[in-house]
Order: sequence, then C-alpha cells, then structure tokens
Amino acid sequence: MRILLVLTEINQKFGALGAAHGLMSISAYLKQKGFSDIHFGYYPEKDYLEKWQEDLKRIRPQLIGIYTTAPQFQFIQKMVQAVSDPVPFIILGGPHPTIFPQCLDQTPRLNAICLGEGEYPMFELAQALEQGKDYTQIKNLWVMGDGRLIQNPTRPFIQDLDSLPFVDRELSDHQKVIDNWGLSQIRIMAGRGCPFNCTFCSNHRIRKLQEGGYVRFRSADHIIEEIKMLQKRYRFNEILFDDDICWIDRDLVHEFADRYKKEIGLPFMFSGRVEILDRDKLTKLKEAGGTRVGFGVEHGDQTFRHTVLRRNMTNKQILEVSQIAKEVGLQVKTLNMVGLPGETLELHQATIKINQQIKPDVVGVTIFYPMPGTDLYDLCLEKGYFKEESASLGDEDTIFKRSLLRMPQFQPKEIEKAMRWFTFKVFWPFSKIKAFGYWVLYSKYGEPLLNFMSHLRRPLRKLLKGL
Repeated sequence: MRILLVLTEINQKFGALGAAHGLMSISAYLKQKGFSDIHFGYYPEKDYLEKWQEDLKRIRPQLIGIYTTAPQFQFIQKMVQAVSDPVPFIILGGPHPTIFPQCLDQTPRLNAICLGEGEYPMFELAQALEQGKDYTQIKNLWVMGDGRLIQNPTRPFIQDLDSLPFVDRELSDHQKVIDNWGLSQIRIMAGRGCPFNCTFCSNHRIRKLQEGGYVRFRSADHIIEEIKMLQKRYRFNEILFDDDICWIDRDLVHEFADRYKKEIGLPFMFSGRVEILDRDKLTKLKEAGGTRVGFGVEHGDQTFRHTVLRRNMTNKQILEVSQIAKEVGLQVKTLNMVGLPGETLELHQATIKINQQIKPDVVGVTIFYPMPGTDLYDLCLEKGYFKEESASLGDEDTIFKRSLLRMPQFQPKEIEKAMRWFTFKVFWPFSKIKAFGYWVLYSKYGEPLLNFMSHLRRPLRKLLKGL
C-alpha cells in the first residue's frame, strides 16, 4: 500500500520547520508493522497546489494522512478538493480535527478524521484498507460511511512511550531540516501532554478525549538512546526539546541530567512553566548542558492572565523564577501575546513592563489567533469579536501576525502595530542593540531578510542571544 503523509507550513511565521513529530511517529510505527511504501508530501510555499498535483500523479497514493492545525486548515481544504480520480482514502489528523471535529463536515471528499493519538488508528486503517476489510469501527476515527457519519469511541492514551519506535526522521531529508535555519539544531520530544488548562490552547480539550494519564514522559534511557542514534546519523550542534512543557518529574530531571552530561554533552534548550521550575531543577539542567529556558508569560496583567487565560502563576513567581534561571547561568526566553479578547492598549503595557523587569535574553511575541475548539475561541464568538465563517486568515497573511478579532477598544491595526514594536520597547531600557535588532526582525522586511541571509543566523544569534 502506498501511503502519503502530508504536512503544510504555508505562511509560517519566521519560516517553516520542515518536519512534524506526529507524522514521523506514525511513519515509524507503520514501518515497524511492515508498511514500507511511505512518502512525505511537504508544502511550505504559496504555489502548494501545483506541487500537490505533481506529487499525486507521481506517487499515486492509496491512503493519504494529513496533519493540520487551525491556521493551516484553509489550505488543506483546497488540497482535498483538488484530489481527482482515482480518489484515495483521505484522513485528517492533528490538533484541529481533534478538538474541532466539525471540520469533517466542512471538507467534501474527506473520508475520516483521527481524534487524538494516531499511531494505532493509522496502522489499523492501513491494514483494513490493504486487506479489504471494514474500517468503519476503528477507535479514534470518525468515518463517513454509506452517507452517514460514524463516530467511534477513543482508546486510552499510550502510557508507555518507550514502547513506540523512535520517530522516523528518514521520512524526509532530515539533515536539511536540521540545517534549515542555519542553527544546526535538532528537535526532540521528551514526552506528551501538558497538565495545565490555558484557554487558548488545545490541551484542555484533548485531555478529555481519551482515557488514562495525558501527561507522559519517556524514560531517561530512551531519550539518551535516541540522541546517541541521531549523533551517528546527523550533524547537529545543539538540541531543542520541543515539548509543550518539559521536566515536570524531578526524578527524571536528575537521572537525565546526570547521564546526559556524561554521555552526550551537547548544549540544549527546553521549555517549562514557572509553577514547576525551581532552583534544583534549573541547576541540574544547566549543569547537564542546558543553555536556555523558555516559558510563557503571555500577558503581564496578573488579573487578566488569571481570568481570561486561566494561567494562575503570579507576577512574583515569574520574576523569581526568571532571576533564578539567570543566577544558575541559563538564558531566559519569554513568550507573549497581544490582541487577546478583552485586552486594551493600556492592558498591553503591563506585558511590556513585566518583560522589562525580567530582562530576558530572547523575546517571542505573536498576535492571538482563536483556535476553533478552545475555550477562548468560544468566548470570542460569545462576545461577537468575529463571526465563525470569517475566522481564518487570507492566503497572503502570515500566521499569528494579523488579528482576526474586531474589538472596539483595540482595533486590528493597533494590535498589529503593538506586536511590531513590542520587542523594541522591551529591550530599549537595557539593550539598545537588541532593541534595534528585534525591531528589524519584526518589521515587514525582517522575515524576508532573515530567510535570504540564513547563513548569517549564527552570528546574529550570538548578537541577539538565541535568535
């Protein structure tokens, strides 16, 4: 059976990544079960439909599995509509169909969607299609069959992540992925799931879809073994742990840090939450080779952050953990949003202020995008900040750089201006070089210039500390 796994990264902010952990894991599991004819369709460019048609003619897939997020769904719809006879079986997976299964009704020619983890359902689907057996009763799948929608129950979350094979980085040219941004950086997942309930994120809905523990981590032995294997296959100088949130379990932190320092020794970056980070964990991770910790501030007004975003850390916690991270020698990266529902320009100043107090090494800022299926999406509809049929970006709009909300107190143009000037205002009081550097980066010339001069990313990164 010829299987085509599809990833789109069209209009991605600061460029495309070139790989998706979920698709690589599904490919690895399918190959472990004997399916070897697996292809990767990757579409980061605006002329994606032309390449899509070429790939369909060349590969002639019998099963197409497409990963999508909410901002990419509009492109996926056009791709599905463009599939001509003979029509393969097309299934959609990823966070968007998982928390917004209505997308199945919005996409004629789509045969099924997968809710939640896809390794087992995709194998059972491929097996059924290959053997000509019934595929309509597979758990985790919603299937269009005989003119009706079959909504199957879900199976429990996979608890033993060590039982899964290492993700299939041979699905694409992974050395090219590593070199893509001029950083020589490989991305690894240490676990799955997040225990928090942020209203703008899909985790609070995904957690309820399957039984069993949602937050799971691989063992230190499994992580170290994969890195050693990757060192033999690829050239890279650092590692980014790409989890939503890393290193909750203290025992795992200590075992991993001790072994990593002795057996690997490469610099690495990781993410966390201030509620779970303390001096002990940060010290161990720094000693092991950690160079930078990133965490979401999202908004600087504590009350707004609690009530609208359901992020219950205090400003005092944010400042204290930031200071500890710096004291142990880690760089600090903050993640922030602007244009949240109910926000005003005055409230936005609080996000600038707390970042100025943190004095981060790296700052990330995006415009809020309402993800269908999340609590904050429902709130935006309730408040009338947008109409559901208009909740998508235009073909030329870069993700997270244009506001979809129509709020009288904070207009889209004001939101977009606030985003462009955010990093400049944060850095200006204590680093004029960074202020100007990030001002260029977030200007309309920043992304084209950065992509064109990718060979300069490494020296720029030294100047701007972690670009």
